[in-house]
Amino acid sequence: MKFIHMADLHIDQPFSGITTEDVAFQKEIQQINYQVFEAIIDLCIKKSVDFLLVVGDTFHQATSSIYTQKFIMDQFKKLEEHHITVVMSFGNHDYYTKSRYWFDWPENVVLFDKEEVTTKVLTLKNGQSVSISGFSYEHQWITDQKALEFPERSTETDYHIGFYHGEIGQEGKYAPFSLSQLKSTYDYWGLGHIHKSEELMEKPLTIYPGTPQGHTRKERDTKGVSFVEISGSSVSQRFIDVSKATWVQQDISLKETTRAEQLAKIEKEIIAARYMKEVTLLVVKLSPSSEEGISELLLHKEEILSYLQRQLLRKTSYYIWLVDIVIEPIKSNQLIMGFEASLIDDLSQHFLQRNEFFSVAKDIVQQPIVGTNIIFDEEDIQRIVEESSQLVKDKMIFKNGVGQ
Repeated sequence: MKFIHMADLHIDQPFSGITTEDVAFQKEIQQINYQVFEAIIDLCIKKSVDFLLVVGDTFHQATSSIYTQKFIMDQFKKLEEHHITVVMSFGNHDYYTKSRYWFDWPENVVLFDKEEVTTKVLTLKNGQSVSISGFSYEHQWITDQKALEFPERSTETDYHIGFYHGEIGQEGKYAPFSLSQLKSTYDYWGLGHIHKSEELMEKPLTIYPGTPQGHTRKERDTKGVSFVEISGSSVSQRFIDVSKATWVQQDISLKETTRAEQLAKIEKEIIAARYMKEVTLLVVKLSPSSEEGISELLLHKEEILSYLQRQLLRKTSYYIWLVDIVIEPIKSNQLIMGFEASLIDDLSQHFLQRNEFFSVAKDIVQQPIVGTNIIFDEEDIQRIVEESSQLVKDKMIFKNGVGQ
């Protein structure tokens, strides 16, 4: 038995941090999600799998566009032409309501559309059979521990696999479960909901494939889809990358560079890295040599970002989009703030009011010994607030370049 296990495609989710008027790049980025799904379908055909197991959140929202619905249906029909079944469920993002869909699901789609755990039986290409147990979301949240509802391993089929879109934990909004609750006699557990690719147990093999295409900078460590082969008691799995855009962080040192050299150095090092995905979504971490350099970069960050975005799109044959610039602080206890130092003083004025001051200090003044021996007058409050404000500013570097 061979199958592809995928989850959390979020096909209509936009990419975080991308705003551009470049028409060609807009067109490219809008097609990425669809290209990823096409790659999954092509992989199923290439591997001649028995079925594609889809464990929730194919769509990013419960109501998807007619165009996206039609695209998904057409891709499933491609699998039907190759006698490949689709086993599909719905997660917390695309929770199922029948009336939302404008097209009939192709005949090769086995739909799990209820929150009750049910089991469906497939006959494989070699004549063997597999029981598949799982559920779908019909609401945005499921607080029940659905793992307790799964049946024992079937004695009437050759294999039994379970799928589960949820989170590990005792409580939660997304079908919380513990690994010990998953039936140990199943051949495979296909999970969804967590976007990080991860093997949780070896026996039975229990996999979060993660999202096949990262949409935010936090989703840099995804590995694609899970390709599973089961023969008798032997179970093997490997992740296959199908992404078309990759999230990368690149560190660039600006030490021993003049201001006039910095932009050219950043641009040169990015291009020299030769990122070869169709689209590279890049976060650059800069290391200045001084606090003055940090202040300069903070002050002009948005302008620098905009300039480099245009340069990179113009100078590379593949797409590099500079999502953000992160500025590394000088090794000290100071924090870098993207606002003026005066904001700290403005905020501190709030605590000059007696009721606000005592709401913060209540844990101290309510102590019997302290409360009976210390009385704060207006002058005390003024002094404490000013000193506290200065202590905060001493730990920061501000947009106006002044370490207070």
